[in-house]
Amino acid sequence: MNAATASTDTDAVWKRYERFASRPPEIVFEWHDDLSEAQGWLIINSLKGGAAGGGTRMLAGIGPDDVTFLAKAMELKFAFTGPPIGGAKSGIDFDPNDPRKGEVLGRWFEAISPELLSRYGTAGDLNVNELTEVIPHCAAAGVDHPQMGVLRGHFGLEGEALRQRVELMDRGLHQPVAGTSGLGGTRLWETVTGYGVAASTRRLLELQGRDLTKTRVVLQGFGIVGGAAAHYMAGAGLKIVGITDAAGGLFSEQGLTAAEVDSLLAARTGNTLPIDVHESEARELRERIWDTQAEVFVAAAASGLLNDVALDRIEKAGVDTIVSAANHPFWAARPGDTRLEREADSRFAVVADVIAGCGTAHAFACQSAVDHVLSPEEVIGSIEETVTEALSESSRRVGSTERGLLAGALEVALERCEGQPGQGQPVPA
Repeated sequence: MNAATASTDTDAVWKRYERFASRPPEIVFEWHDDLSEAQGWLIINSLKGGAAGGGTRMLAGIGPDDVTFLAKAMELKFAFTGPPIGGAKSGIDFDPNDPRKGEVLGRWFEAISPELLSRYGTAGDLNVNELTEVIPHCAAAGVDHPQMGVLRGHFGLEGEALRQRVELMDRGLHQPVAGTSGLGGTRLWETVTGYGVAASTRRLLELQGRDLTKTRVVLQGFGIVGGAAAHYMAGAGLKIVGITDAAGGLFSEQGLTAAEVDSLLAARTGNTLPIDVHESEARELRERIWDTQAEVFVAAAASGLLNDVALDRIEKAGVDTIVSAANHPFWAARPGDTRLEREADSRFAVVADVIAGCGTAHAFACQSAVDHVLSPEEVIGSIEETVTEALSESSRRVGSTERGLLAGALEVALERCEGQPGQGQPVPA
């Protein structure tokens, strides 16, 4: 594709996006824990379709501006994935390694239970596990399922119909996925976001006409998302030449085989690489990711880690494609600051976070919209169709598979959010 076929005014898109990002959210719920220094925010950007959704994260130093920006990213993500609801996010300012974490989470979910029962749906997110923390704490607060607010507020379910849909969702999202034994956890909800990251990477490379087996990938993050992405990428033949996370890093000039990746996943302790090095060595290994020769950089760690220096270093190392597996991986001076995103979009092919990270949201959209259990193959196939359509449309808008893809994705999402509400990606019947 070339610029002559482009239909997108990228400057206009970025201005529209900045207005969307700076607009005050519809609902702000602020919480201060009586028994600890924890504080938290539930930000509902809008109650589009009668409800809003977004995960719960815990991070020392997170603030309301950060949570607001993440809620807006969720709204754009739902524009691609469905259901056509508003974006939201929960953020708790507390050290996730503190032994009081469970008590804090329990009090947080109790505090927001009225929203969870009526119009807000949540899930796991950074430092908060869906299965072991979100679901049990919601149940203890009298919320039978973390997505009950969406099922009520958006789908209008009550009584026996609501109970049956909750049961169907649990059965559907906790099904084992064939061929994922190496992941250590084989349930659908644990694999779908990583699958979406891998599928969007593969799809973009196909649009660019590349040979997957000759394309080198570096992966930042080896948790639920990064680990599953590594599994599916290696299985597709991509050469994973480097992986880093909090534990340090592993590198292979030849590329890790699918069997080697699965061995690492099976040996993980928690969500980190199975390596044991001194912190000083771990820091050196983490730094090495920026200078490792590769064509694709997958940002699957925390938000905001890609700054000006990082972009310069990965470009010098040969990277020409960035896959945003983490929510908003680009550093910003303030929420809504797009300078670095625009810079990256002009220098790299950027797969937007609202596309690459759509797996969990779309899996929920699929299973919540029907009255029977969808198979893992149906859900994964629908995720594949979603990212394929999204990337094809984004590249068509900007007339390129090399530059401007982020602006193209934002234009599509903003149109669906603001100009044509309710037109999310269809889900299987």
